[in-house]
Amino acid sequence: MVSRENKVVGACVVVAMVLTYGGFWLAGLSSEILMGVLIFVGVVAPMVVNNYFDNRESV
Repeated sequence: MVSRENKVVGACVVVAMVLTYGGFWLAGLSSEILMGVLIFVGVVAPMVVNNYFDNRESV
């Protein structure tokens, strides 16, 4: 069975890849901006979301 944390991370990684791909092909954004989007949405956002859910469960 897949845990909630893995579902959140997987969803964020998929969204990050779609945003990065779309930003590259559709908007023509610079590589620095795309790298920032990829890191923020794929790494930072899942940590924030999982911490929120963990704190909400402990209350």
